[in-house]
Amino acid sequence: MADLRRILEELVATGTVRSCLVVGRDGFIIETAGDESGQLEAVGAIAPSSLGAAEVIGLELAQGPMAQAMFEFEKGAILMSAVGADAILVSILPSAANLGKARYDIRKFLPAIEKSL
Repeated sequence: MADLRRILEELVATGTVRSCLVVGRDGFIIETAGDESGQLEAVGAIAPSSLGAAEVIGLELAQGPMAQAMFEFEKGAILMSAVGADAILVSILPSAANLGKARYDIRKFLPAIEKSL
């Protein structure tokens, strides 16, 4: 998983992502990177059910498979991206993040993240 850690650290180094983690659909954290990497256990446990709810909405509306979900908060946003069928990339953005640039950077790194799993 050293490759995965390096890839996540490179994503954080772009400056558009403050912290990130890859979590399995079972809620277990696979790898983390960034400032809050020690505080992400609860996020990892909750992420699969949050993304799962969004996936059900998309299926009910015949929108196709889920690619990415976003939650905006007062102090920043969280983007969750499907990584293949078995994992989720959770990206925590700083409050002043450019959402378009963050989405671009995340999508650019997704193939390498999936390959490293």
